[in-house]
Amino acid sequence: PRFDTAAALFAAHPGLRMVIDLTDDGRHMAELRAAAPAGVSLLDAGGALWVWEMLASEKLCSTCNLHLREARDLFATLIDQVDEDILLLDTEGRIVDLNRNILQRKGGTKDDWIGTCCWQLDGASFCCPPEHGGCTFRETVSTGHKAERIHTRVNDDGRVQYFRVYTYPVTDDAGRLTRVIEMRRDITNRTNMEIRLQQAEKMAAIGELSTYVAHEIRNPLFAIGGFANSLLRSPSLDEAARGKVQVILEESRRLDTILKSILNFARPTSPRTGEVDLNLLARQTMELMSLGFDQRRITVDMQLAPDISKAHGDGEMLKQCLINLVKNAQEAMPEGGRLTVRTGMNQQHVYIAVTDTGVGIPPELHDKIFSPFFSTKEKGAGIGLAMSRKIIEEMGGRVDLQSQVGKGTTITLYLLPLLAVPRATEPARDDPAGEGMKG
Repeated sequence: PRFDTAAALFAAHPGLRMVIDLTDDGRHMAELRAAAPAGVSLLDAGGALWVWEMLASEKLCSTCNLHLREARDLFATLIDQVDEDILLLDTEGRIVDLNRNILQRKGGTKDDWIGTCCWQLDGASFCCPPEHGGCTFRETVSTGHKAERIHTRVNDDGRVQYFRVYTYPVTDDAGRLTRVIEMRRDITNRTNMEIRLQQAEKMAAIGELSTYVAHEIRNPLFAIGGFANSLLRSPSLDEAARGKVQVILEESRRLDTILKSILNFARPTSPRTGEVDLNLLARQTMELMSLGFDQRRITVDMQLAPDISKAHGDGEMLKQCLINLVKNAQEAMPEGGRLTVRTGMNQQHVYIAVTDTGVGIPPELHDKIFSPFFSTKEKGAGIGLAMSRKIIEEMGGRVDLQSQVGKGTTITLYLLPLLAVPRATEPARDDPAGEGMKG
């Protein structure tokens, strides 16, 4: 509707709250001010344009905020799907953001960790060990470039875990460092596989060397021992000379023992396949080995799981492996302690474990403890654990080590269980012994 005067407009529409004069020169503003009732706002074209710009800016800002939220949610979803630890740090090393993988491992919420220093997640001994080259975060802050190193830590079970730690710089448009992204990737399985391959290469090299050693060293060693024995029987030797000859004989015997260990280790074990009752094996072994434990103040704890499947392997070789583990556990407790023998079964293996409360094994030696001829004992040849591991792996099993310094060590032998195959109700005609269906 059109009105001839401003007064007629306000009379026809008493509910008006705003009137805008859209003429370029604002020619109606004076009349509108004179006729407008109280509570009515008046705007000229300039004021209307300003209000319009404000409304358009607010709409644009809302759109930008929506896009920003969508981008942030997408970024958070992506980093939360990564099965690795991801941290966003400021230039002082304080946590600005972190992904879900860290919260699942460490517990708590983001608010509990934001603002804390990155080394507080796993301790400075993990993040900044000098033997691993120091802190990757500090290197990135000082150089402005990517840094990476391999760090290790011992988990609550006493197993060594390996992590490759990466740090990446985040810069602004001017090239200034504003943030650092840190990623921690668990490479434990890959590292253990590499260690096993290196171990296999060492064993192959020892096997090749053993033949040469047997022919080139044992023959002259046998001659040395024979002549030393002849000299000991000679009545012309005085006591001083006799003592020196005795030393020669003892050392030649010791060298012969080492050579026999080398040959035994290099020689294929060829385990016989059969049924092994791990509970019975544990009882028989401990009856033999526990003699004298009272004098050494060692308490034996047998935790044998009932109704576990029989193991697939060679009983005599398994007993030798268990004897080696018990002897090592005993020697690790010079002041006495508790020795626990435990059996059990999981989804893939039956197992027997030996646990001591002794001095433990440092993390840096976990990789070496199964290496041939490596020993932490003064008189040890370093063959027992290496031979045990070789036997178990040739039976299709594996050996697991858990150890913490000052708390003790657990070595577990995992073996393949026998499949539960129903027995035949009666012997088959072409199998008189009735052994074909036994499991």
